[in-house]
Amino acid sequence: MMAQTIMIRLLREPEPPNTDGSAVRFGLQDKKGAMHDGIARADGLIAFDFDVTVTGGADASPDFGGPFVSGPRGERFVYLAWQRQNGAGFMNRIKVRLADIDWSLIQATESKRLEADLRGVTTGGGKRPVEWRVADA
Repeated sequence: MMAQTIMIRLLREPEPPNTDGSAVRFGLQDKKGAMHDGIARADGLIAFDFDVTVTGGADASPDFGGPFVSGPRGERFVYLAWQRQNGAGFMNRIKVRLADIDWSLIQATESKRLEADLRGVTTGGGKRPVEWRVADA
């Protein structure tokens, strides 16, 4: 199967789930560790819009790629992160797993995007299911 591109939007309040008092920058982390800012919305959430590529894996399940996608096949994820501004690494990160995106969701995204509302989600969570929905682009 040829690779296709789907649009993703992650929504979250900017406050870290746990804090150590450090000044932080909230963003979408790419796989090189660079932070990318989202767009503040009127409802207080930050929206992160980005694309991922999808191909059919050897087991026919979707496989995801792109500059924001990390992890081994079958366990791919993206990070929302709070990076300490003093250069001392990350205070917290949320691992947003992509394994809950199946072919039916991917097929429903033509000229639309997949969106996940992560309000209140705590850090870590590589095995925590993510509820994805099809939203207008």
